[in-house]
Amino acid sequence: MTSQHSELKKKMFNRSSVTEFLLLGFSDTRELQVLHFALFLVLYLAALMGNLLILIAIALDHRLHTPMYFFLGNLSVLDLGSISATVPKSMVISLLNTRVISYPACVAQVSLFVVFASTDLALLTIMSYDRYVAICLPLHYERVMNRRACVHMATGAWIAGIVYSALHTSSTFMLPFCQSNVIDQFFCDIPQLLKLTCSDSDLIDVGQHSELKKKMFNRSSVTEFLLLGFSDTRELQVLHFALFLVLYLAALMGNLLILIAIALDHRLHTPMYFFLGNLSIIDLGSISVIIPKSMANSLLDTRSISYPACVAQVFFFVVFIAADLALLTIMAYDRYIAICRPLHYERVMNRRACVHMAASAWITATVYSALHTGNTFRLPFCQSNDVDQFFCEIPPLLKLACSDSYLSEVGLLAFSVFLSLNCFIFIIVSYVQIFKAVLRIPSEQGQRKAFSTCLPHLTVVSLFLCTSFFEYLKPTSSSASDLDLTVTVVYSLVPPMMNPVIYSLRNKELQAALKKVIVYKLFTKN
Repeated sequence: MTSQHSELKKKMFNRSSVTEFLLLGFSDTRELQVLHFALFLVLYLAALMGNLLILIAIALDHRLHTPMYFFLGNLSVLDLGSISATVPKSMVISLLNTRVISYPACVAQVSLFVVFASTDLALLTIMSYDRYVAICLPLHYERVMNRRACVHMATGAWIAGIVYSALHTSSTFMLPFCQSNVIDQFFCDIPQLLKLTCSDSDLIDVGQHSELKKKMFNRSSVTEFLLLGFSDTRELQVLHFALFLVLYLAALMGNLLILIAIALDHRLHTPMYFFLGNLSIIDLGSISVIIPKSMANSLLDTRSISYPACVAQVFFFVVFIAADLALLTIMAYDRYIAICRPLHYERVMNRRACVHMAASAWITATVYSALHTGNTFRLPFCQSNDVDQFFCEIPPLLKLACSDSYLSEVGLLAFSVFLSLNCFIFIIVSYVQIFKAVLRIPSEQGQRKAFSTCLPHLTVVSLFLCTSFFEYLKPTSSSASDLDLTVTVVYSLVPPMMNPVIYSLRNKELQAALKKVIVYKLFTKN
């Protein structure tokens, strides 16, 4: 048994023991290595010269300062980057007759190559859209593909490429390597690195040991999870059901009233209320994903949730939370333009721009959620199937994962915190500028009107971020306490329920629209 354990220890070394990788050489013959070096040098210099000439020509000739050549310049930068990330190292390996690449260099190579490759694809898509507008909608070309729009598109492509690369790179290098450190490629590439990670056969080998077999069951053997119940006493379960039902109906009614008011009152067909309508949909979604199941569990005196239902709950909850943060950031930008740049408001926040912003928030949230959900449920669960939460959530699920196997998802969560902090900083900076502009308004009535549109949004942002940060930054414990449960209830229920109240308290336009809806309902009934 001891010898078998020692064999497994040798086999299952993780990334901390890997200090370097061995890349695939083109040949062991010295003459062929020199030929490979010379051939790659010629190709590299040709690519370098060609792309640099394009960049210089675009920079110096003002006739080429158009959207098409702006995107072509970005494409040349990408081509320079992608070839420079892989070819020079391969040339050095052939010249020095070595195959070694250090662990940090391999990480950097993967990261940069994925950035350039993914941004390349995004940019080619944008360039096809540019040609479509130029040829199919020539009269609208200058308006649609203006300088600001082009910069936004290119920046979006680069940011998306960087985020995509960061997620893939961290997810790859968080995996334990069980096979060897020999990469079947002349540069570090994700598919080849994945071949070196622990396979299912390694887990089977480990599972053959009677002591480990009980602990090392993976997701395929988990058919359900057990959620945290609020109480085992029947009276308290009924009380929980009744309380959650009241809160759920209040949130449902409030957000539906706001959606109906925005849809029926043409005065509310503005960017601010368009985003508020999206926020109400998000609130309805986030509360509907978790509360009905918790109510059903209390009513039926059960704690179980099926594996697919748990996956769906995690996916949709993360979609709505991520979209919520993105939308709150967009709404801060909307208020900033409306108050600090009022003359440019209609041009910047036009119908097309608003739809694009909202669609981007939803698409980004969906992709973000898919990555997190997929990364979480691919993990083997070694502890149990008891989730220390009244709904399926990523942090409690990570507690059930095998030690070290969850680190890739932890890396993604850390990156998520970084992005959330950036959104928070953007919102704070926007409101600092907004308050400076409001205080410069000479009339007191103008100041009140500006504050009436800004304070509700700032209150909603504060409520969302404070409850979220308190939920995820509080000290973790091995089992959920009453405080943990209370914080989670506040974090998941209070924002969706309070948002309609907050927005309708100081907003006279929304109050008038809501009164009209209520009066119309009473009138039609009578």
